[in-house]
Amino acid sequence: MQVHLHVLLHGLWGNTKHFESAARVFNAKHGTRDDESQNRVQLLIVEANEGTKTYDGIEWGAERAAKEIMEAARRIEEKDHHTIDKFSITGYSLGGLYARYVIAILHASDFFANVQPMNFVTIATPHIGIPRTDRSLFSRLAKVVGSHLLGNTGQQLYGIDNWAGTGRAWLEVASDRSCVFWNALNAFHRIDIYANAINDRTVPYVSGAFEFEDPFTKVNIEKAEVEFEAGYEPILKSWCESKVPRKLSLSQRFQAWKPLPYLGPFRQWNFPYNLILMVMLPMILSVLLFLLPMTFLLNTRASRSRVLTLQKLMNEEETYSTRMKLLTQVEQAAGNVVGHTEPAQATSDKGLSLSQRQMIKNLNQLSNLHKHLVWIHPVRNSHAIIICREESQFPDHSLGEGVLRHWVDHFAL
Repeated sequence: MQVHLHVLLHGLWGNTKHFESAARVFNAKHGTRDDESQNRVQLLIVEANEGTKTYDGIEWGAERAAKEIMEAARRIEEKDHHTIDKFSITGYSLGGLYARYVIAILHASDFFANVQPMNFVTIATPHIGIPRTDRSLFSRLAKVVGSHLLGNTGQQLYGIDNWAGTGRAWLEVASDRSCVFWNALNAFHRIDIYANAINDRTVPYVSGAFEFEDPFTKVNIEKAEVEFEAGYEPILKSWCESKVPRKLSLSQRFQAWKPLPYLGPFRQWNFPYNLILMVMLPMILSVLLFLLPMTFLLNTRASRSRVLTLQKLMNEEETYSTRMKLLTQVEQAAGNVVGHTEPAQATSDKGLSLSQRQMIKNLNQLSNLHKHLVWIHPVRNSHAIIICREESQFPDHSLGEGVLRHWVDHFAL
């Protein structure tokens, strides 16, 4: 039997449960198979990077994921006596960056010699890292905290790492058209990019959709007229800002003034719990202000310890990470690296670094590229909702189910 292997990769601090809704929707369409059929799609939700292992850096997360994929492939072929003839991969958030690294490992390992690369999908993935599109104090603090308290991954997301001694950040190298990362991605039959157009407080639009500008920052969202893909709301088909002011009744005006719903753990509690929360809130906040930095520091320290162990292993035997770094160094030494930009710190007038602008340019030259913008409103943060990440805990996450159906229906078999 021919097997189409489809790999799912979660994001930062993630776990396999984050794909429960996605797997349910996918299996409802592609999971059932006719015993007489010679083809089937098999899902593999990678387990190797759960929790704070995502601090270790994109290369080590991809290393673990690639090993799990290779083991699954051997099991399918040797134990189940099936043949993998097609391969697809879907990454959510940071998982999309893992996916870009994983396929380069597979490409360099000749995995695709007899396997057809079919679907490459990312959902709310920071393809150019976390850009500083504003100069606010919060943005500066976020960069300091994120780049130092999220381990190697934080440095890579903020583009301050030195990949394989090249003097360039990994994100910049991975977007270079002459490198294995870009070429492995360009080989896929379909490349589908799902990005939140609005309300994503985690991954900005310009990074999720790798675009030079965010047109939605200039739009009054409340006055925008949007049209969705038929049957796939909230996938955006078209949008414009209404030129004609709408006449609202008094009740509609009051409704418009209502605060956005808070999708976090503290909802509107009934008496007396709301009173208890109000009294205890100062103490809770004080504890959190102490515990959160300590937790980040301890997790970062644990990550550094893991990375040191992995680097020791790398010195003793060849790992995928060793192979990829050597390959990158060879490509650069041979003069094959084109489009080299100024250092990542240099910025343009749009808040994007010059290297980020080059990343955007290169990524938009990928073949078979399809972008899908998502309009989820009114919510405070659409990042988790886009994949119904915790639908069982937060019913509002079901607002993203149209995205999952679109992903499934456009999946090339």
